[in-house]
Amino acid sequence: MFASRCFALAATSLCCLLWPGMAAAQEYPARPVRVIVPFPPGAATDILGRLVAQRLTEKWGRSVVVDNKPGAGSIVGAEAGAKAPADGYTIFMGHIGTHGANPTLYAKLPYDPVKDFAPVTLLVTVPNLLAVNPALPASNVRELIDAARARPGALNVSTPGVGTSAHLILALFKSVTATDFTHVPYKGSVASMQGVMAGEAQATFDTITSVLPQARAGKVRVLAISSKERSPLAPEAVPLNEAGVAGFDVSTWFAFFVPAGTPRAVIERINAETIAAMKHRDTAERLQALGMNIVGSSPDELGAHVTRELARWGKVVREANIKVE
Repeated sequence: MFASRCFALAATSLCCLLWPGMAAAQEYPARPVRVIVPFPPGAATDILGRLVAQRLTEKWGRSVVVDNKPGAGSIVGAEAGAKAPADGYTIFMGHIGTHGANPTLYAKLPYDPVKDFAPVTLLVTVPNLLAVNPALPASNVRELIDAARARPGALNVSTPGVGTSAHLILALFKSVTATDFTHVPYKGSVASMQGVMAGEAQATFDTITSVLPQARAGKVRVLAISSKERSPLAPEAVPLNEAGVAGFDVSTWFAFFVPAGTPRAVIERINAETIAAMKHRDTAERLQALGMNIVGSSPDELGAHVTRELARWGKVVREANIKVE
């Protein structure tokens, strides 16, 4: 009898603890939801945010609005996301910079990528392409590496800017291949591609979305893709892992986070319905056309991914002595 009463009391206590989160999930969302995208309108990542927001709006019957907050290496948007109320009504789109490299790139951040955020889901990965100016006499990755080793520092490689994912991938490539390319940072992907097409740089790393149109027009020549898998958009692009750079497997990535302390039940609902939104046929086709590989992880899987990325890119940034002013 006593044991039964204790069990009943324990069960009641557990329900009291769980009820606030369960109730929050059942009522969620009761008002409009904001998705902070730390990039300007019109970018591929902005399109990603808006496509998912549109599907969630249809599912929930509540407005899910994209709030573009670009600037300072995505720090402006990340700070806004970290300091928002932990109620599920603000979702932040983090990425390889905000939750990978920034803590080492910057001496001081107004947010902590682990303590200030709760992971929701890894949305997509986007591979980078290694491309060269057509005039460069290097028809494959091995010839490019040999040319760089023969003349250390003589070959310029453009990226969209210091500390961007393309810059990080270039730094890792230089490290694992023991080569000395000169990094030429531009202000954005358009300027970076123009630089390599004009011959100011001999090669470039950038996302498949940025490089492929110029490759199709014959203005650059693709040598390889940064991921271990080939892309259906560019099946001819050989993975660096197969082109003499063993073990190389890197992609830019984007994920949903919410402020730390958001009820787990709310996180689980956002997770499940975001994944369903990305797998909607029309949305999936649009994302794949942009070169994005849909992932849709669990919150715990994203948390583990962030831990690995912080360690990986922290090491790359320190060893390459990359600094952002």
